[in-house]
Amino acid sequence: MFITDGASRIRQLEAERARRNRAEIVLALGQEQVSRRDLIRWGIFTATGALALKNGLSPFAQSAYAQVPTGIPRSPLYGAKKFTTELYRCNLQQPIPLERSYSQDGRGFVAKFPRSLNELPARRLSYHTDFSLDPKNSPFRNPLTGRVPIEGRPPGETFAHQRWDEYFPEVGYIMTIGETGGDTRCHELLPYQDPDSFWCYGSGRNAAGRLPPFLIKARYGEPILTRIYNNLPIDRSQNHGFGRNETQLHFHNAHNGAESDGAANVHHFPGTFYDYRWSTTLARADRINTQATDRRASGPDGNGGLVNVKGDFREIQGSMWAHDHRFFFTAENVYKGNLGAINMSSGPDRGNEELADGVNLRLPSGVLLDWGNTDFDVNLIVWDACFDAEGQLFFDIFNTDGTLGDMPIVNGSYAPFMSVLPRKYRFRILNASISRFWKIALVDAHGRAVPIKQIANDGNLFVHPITLTSLDKQGIAERYDIVVDFSQFRIGDKLNFVNTLHHKNGRGPDKELSLAKALRGDRTDPVVGPFMEFRIVGSLESVDVPGFIHRSTTPDRSLVPTTLTEQIPIVPPVRTRVVQFGRSGGGDSRGSDNQCTPDCPETSSFPWTVKINGEAAHSFNANRISLVIPQAGDVEHWTYVNSGGGWDHPIHLHFEEGVTMSRKGAPFPATEHLARKDVWRLGESGSVTFQVQFGEYGGAYVNHCHNTVHEDFAMLARIQLLTGVAGSPQTSITPTPNPTMDGVFFTVPEILPEGVPNRSPVSG
Repeated sequence: MFITDGASRIRQLEAERARRNRAEIVLALGQEQVSRRDLIRWGIFTATGALALKNGLSPFAQSAYAQVPTGIPRSPLYGAKKFTTELYRCNLQQPIPLERSYSQDGRGFVAKFPRSLNELPARRLSYHTDFSLDPKNSPFRNPLTGRVPIEGRPPGETFAHQRWDEYFPEVGYIMTIGETGGDTRCHELLPYQDPDSFWCYGSGRNAAGRLPPFLIKARYGEPILTRIYNNLPIDRSQNHGFGRNETQLHFHNAHNGAESDGAANVHHFPGTFYDYRWSTTLARADRINTQATDRRASGPDGNGGLVNVKGDFREIQGSMWAHDHRFFFTAENVYKGNLGAINMSSGPDRGNEELADGVNLRLPSGVLLDWGNTDFDVNLIVWDACFDAEGQLFFDIFNTDGTLGDMPIVNGSYAPFMSVLPRKYRFRILNASISRFWKIALVDAHGRAVPIKQIANDGNLFVHPITLTSLDKQGIAERYDIVVDFSQFRIGDKLNFVNTLHHKNGRGPDKELSLAKALRGDRTDPVVGPFMEFRIVGSLESVDVPGFIHRSTTPDRSLVPTTLTEQIPIVPPVRTRVVQFGRSGGGDSRGSDNQCTPDCPETSSFPWTVKINGEAAHSFNANRISLVIPQAGDVEHWTYVNSGGGWDHPIHLHFEEGVTMSRKGAPFPATEHLARKDVWRLGESGSVTFQVQFGEYGGAYVNHCHNTVHEDFAMLARIQLLTGVAGSPQTSITPTPNPTMDGVFFTVPEILPEGVPNRSPVSG
C-alpha cells in the first residue's frame, strides 16, 4: 500500500517514519534485545502477533493529517526512467561433466567432479551419514562454523537419492547462494545494493551472488547433480531486516524424489552444501512407454539425434524455475533474489527451429546450437519490488495479506527495453512476484493490442496454440509461454508489454483496466502500465554464440504447429479430495512450547489455514501429514476451494501436474480447459477441479498458496507419497527431518484424520 507520489511532504515524512520504526523493531528482535512478549506487553503487537494498528508504526493506520492509511513511501527513482536500461538475459550456468566411479568404501557408484575443482564426489547417501558415525572426529564437518556436517541433506536411507543408479547424474552444476558482490543494481541510475539487500546465486563454490537470476538448460535423458553452497552470513541479523540465512532450493515443479524437491523440511545452514539430484524423469515412466520406444518421449543427444526415455510424452515439461522454499521465510528469501529459471528440452520441444525429424516442433529458438538455443527463446522473469529512502531493497515482514512493490522488474532490471529482429520470438514469462498478479498485453505504438499465440501453461504444451490479444491473469509462479511475430513491424518500431491489473493491497487484484487507461499508468498502483519495451532492429549479436550477428534478412525457419501434443483423457478416479484454503480456525502452527516445526519468526501469527475433506482447519506444521497418497498410479480428482474473504490464492501442487477439469466462481479460459498445470488461481470464493496421478518417487511434499506471504504465514499442507519401488523407505511414512545448527534429528509425524486416504469426506 503506497502513498501517491503527489502526497504532501509531511505525509511522506510520516510514512517514512513509520517504516523506519518498523525496521527498528525488526533489528531489535533479530539481535534479541526485545522479545515478542515484550512487544505485546508494550502494545506494539497484538496478542496474535500482528503489528498494532497505530500511527507512526502500521501502514494501515490512519494518518495524523488525513483520513487515509499511513502507507509506504514510494521508491526513490534517482532520475531513472522506464526503457532506458537494456534487458539482462538470465545468467546461463555451464554444465560440468561428471565421472561415474565405484566408491572405495564399497557403497556404490559416486559422481566425481573434475579433479581441478577439488569437490567431494556426489553420492547416494549424504555425507551427514558419515558425520553421524563419529561427529567429534569427522572430516566432513562444516568448515565455516565447526558445527553440523558439511552436507545439509539429512542422513540415512530416507534421504538417500531415490533410484540413484537408474537416473545417475551425468552433468553437474555448482552454485553459491550468498550476498551480492557490490555490483548489483536494478538500473544504472539506482544505487548499488548493499551486500545484505540482495541474496543471489553465483556460479561456483565461493562466487558472490548476482543478478540477473540464473538459467539452467536441462534435457530429458541427462540427469543433473546440482550442488548448492550456502555462503550467507552466519549472523542472522545481517539480513537488511528480512530473509533467513538458511535455504532449501525447490525445483518447481520437477518430477524428483522428495530428497531433491527442496521442500521436505531440509533447509541447510551457512558453510554447508546440499546435493540435489534432478533426475529429468518423465512422468509415468513406470507405467507408459516403459521400454522407451516412443521417439516423442525423448531428449536431444547433442548431435542432431534423440535419447529416448521412459514415460508419457504428453507430460513433457518445458519452462520451469527454482526458488527458495525455507518454510516460514520463502517470501523474504525469494524476494531477495533466491530464484532462477530452468528450461527443459525434449524431443518435441528441442530448442532448435531448423531440425526436421518428425518429432521436433521447430518452435522459435535459433539454429546455432544443437539444442537449447535462446537467441529467439527468451526467459522473462517478472516481479515487483520497492526500495527504502536510501534506495535499498525493502520488505515489510509484518504484512500477512501480501506484499506489493511499486517498481516493475524484469530479469532484475527496472522496466527494461529489448532489441528484437522482425521475426517470431518465444517468451517464457514467469510471475516471480511475492503477491502480485499480472495481466499482460502487447501494444503497438498506436496503443493497439497485438495478437500473440500462447503455446504452454506452467511449462506444459497446449494441444493447440491459442491466439489472444491479452494474456489471462497470471498468478504467482505461473508460467505463460507465448510466441510473438514481430515480422509485421518495421525496423525502428517500438512495442510495449503492458500490465492492466490493478492492486490496492496484497489480497489480490481488485480491477482490470482498459488498455487505454493502463497505458496512462495509475498513481495508486505504479506497476500498472507499460513495463517493458521492444525495439525492432536490423541486426543483433547472438546470445548463444557471441560474435555471430543475426540479421533481419535471414529467413525465419521457426514454426508454430497447429498441433503441439495430445490430450490426456479424464478417467474415473480412485478417490476424490476437497482442499479448502482460507482463514478458518485460529492457526495452530505453534506447539505447546510456542515453537514451530521448523522454527518460525517470533513475530509470526498464523491466520491462514488449510482444511481437507471437511475436517478441522490447520496451519502448517512440517511434522503433520494432511494427505497420504497410498499407491503410485492412482488417479485422483481434487477440488481446490477458496473459502472466501476477498482474497485470491494461486495454489501450487508439488511434484505432479493436474489436468484442469472445471472451474467455479470465475471464468474458465481456453488456456486452462483440460490443460496441465501446477498452479491454479482460485479466484475470490472460487474453486478448481483437476485430475492428478502420482508416481515414480515418494516422500514428503507439500501443496500451498504461492502468494508466498500466505505461504509463510502457514497456508501449506504436507503430502506423503508412498512409492511402490521395492526396498524403498518411501513405501512407508517417512520421518520428519529437523535441521539444526548441530545436525539433523528425526521425529515421527502425526497423520491427521484427513490423511487417511480412503476415509470419506465429512460434510462442511
